[in-house]
Amino acid sequence: MDHCFPAPAKINLYLRVNGIRPDGMHELDTAFAYTDLCDQLKISLSKDIIVDCSEKHLAGENNLVHNVLSSFKASLGINQGLSIYIEKHIPEQAGLGGGSSDAATALMVANQLWNIQADTNELINFATPFGADIPCFLYGRASQAQGIGEKMRDCLLPLPGDTLLLARPATGLSTGEVFRHFDNSLRPDRSLTGPEVLDTIRRDSPQMAENDLEASACSLNPDVAKLLQCLHQYTDMAWMSGSGSACIALFEQHDKAREVAKLLKQQHAANWTYTGRIKNVHPIQGKL
Repeated sequence: MDHCFPAPAKINLYLRVNGIRPDGMHELDTAFAYTDLCDQLKISLSKDIIVDCSEKHLAGENNLVHNVLSSFKASLGINQGLSIYIEKHIPEQAGLGGGSSDAATALMVANQLWNIQADTNELINFATPFGADIPCFLYGRASQAQGIGEKMRDCLLPLPGDTLLLARPATGLSTGEVFRHFDNSLRPDRSLTGPEVLDTIRRDSPQMAENDLEASACSLNPDVAKLLQCLHQYTDMAWMSGSGSACIALFEQHDKAREVAKLLKQQHAANWTYTGRIKNVHPIQGKL
């Protein structure tokens, strides 16, 4: 019997890149919250790992869900599998963590159905090598993260109760390309600032709507720059999520958010929009 489990989109409330490690990974300082926009995963026990998807190019062995579950199964010597159908609602290459969220939900369900009973930290340690966004979904509540995204604690920022507008332009962005562009914009010694000003620049507390990757994303994709410019005509609280290309805007009134979403499409600044709410807790809580 299939059971349906949600995999929510995430937003970055802010994102700072604090440095580059010798292995090329980036040291981040960021905060995550969930939204009420979710993919839906229909999951049942089976002999093998089977992943199908409403977006056919995301089905099969190349899906992150398949990779994570196959490795989890092999590492523990599990002789069961899972059959998973992913109904996609979160757009790709948007900085909303859709693939990572699907993988996290599938892993949490496998942990229960296969009776592994690994705790949250164990799941995070296992899943981090597969993607830096996966831990924020496994954590289960709004969080602040450092390291490459695996050092997590409860989010200290108050979550706004405003209506959330998500908007994505016609073209997406590759996370790898955005970070490479960002790296190439740094000083020749690959530091973000000189040591004499590092403390004064990075000592202050991060503010919501900061994103160090925005400039690189806008340089690589003018559609992102146009979208942000349009959003700033209607609200001061507009910024890009993650490595883009989706952008976030907050509005006190739901009707205003819906009106702006309609205008963005009329102006060809966005080809996908969503209005909803920011959530503090992962919606899978209480379903397992």
